[in-house]
Amino acid sequence: MLNKALRVQVLGARIKERLSLVGNPNVKDDWYVNPKTGEQIDFVYFARTEGRFAKHFDKEGNPSPTLLAAQQDRLENWHILQELAGIK
Repeated sequence: MLNKALRVQVLGARIKERLSLVGNPNVKDDWYVNPKTGEQIDFVYFARTEGRFAKHFDKEGNPSPTLLAAQQDRLENWHILQELAGIK
């Protein structure tokens, strides 16, 4: 195992030097947008694909206030990660 001083040199002393968002298809924006359909892929989109979230949609398919609040929470967390990574 690397000692702490060496690990800081190799990985970087600042969080933005160590935090990578590689693998996210849309690092600079809030939500991914499918280039073929223009559809925004957000938390509500994801929740529609998961049976465990079915109770959070009404008969017309509209998300509940709880689900919308969860989406906002995830977006705020994403903004924190972007800030820590030095993107925003």
